[in-house]
Amino acid sequence: MNDEYKGYRITAWPERDDTTGLWNGRFRILASDGKVAYESFAEPVDDENKAYEAASAKARAWVDEQ
Repeated sequence: MNDEYKGYRITAWPERDDTTGLWNGRFRILASDGKVAYESFAEPVDDENKAYEAASAKARAWVDEQ
């Protein structure tokens, strides 16, 4: 996902952990000047789509708190 949200650009993607076999939803939030404002991940889950959705939701929640 690469989406504009309230003046920020959110990029989210699922990433599989080879050790546990779980999916981590990772995300990066860029400010309007292109600098990274925040980067983190959602809790690991067993499904790729759920990881992506969790990362997207967590990123939007971060933006909403700003």
